[in-house]
Amino acid sequence: MQKIRKTRKTARRRRKLNLLNFSMVLLVTAGLAYLASSLFLRSYNNELSTRIQQRNSETAVLQTQNDAVAVDIQTLEKKERVDQIASSNGMTSDSNSVITISASTDQAASGD
Repeated sequence: MQKIRKTRKTARRRRKLNLLNFSMVLLVTAGLAYLASSLFLRSYNNELSTRIQQRNSETAVLQTQNDAVAVDIQTLEKKERVDQIASSNGMTSDSNSVITISASTDQAASGD
């Protein structure tokens, strides 16, 4: 009878040891997975931050170029410049054939 009790106790101990070993392996695996994922996420976050900074600097450069082009357009579309180029090519402006259209509502209301 004592031998049966000893075998039961050793079987219980083995089960407890197997469960304990499995728990320890699972804990270590989970800890390593946590460390690996946190390192990966940190490096990926740094990479994304770098990309954002690059895009912001590219946007600033393009905005500056757009502003410069807008100033050039305003300079090139001035009426005096167009008249000067036309007169240098022998063209003249006939003021009788020029029609000015305005968005005034006073003339439309009076019937003019």
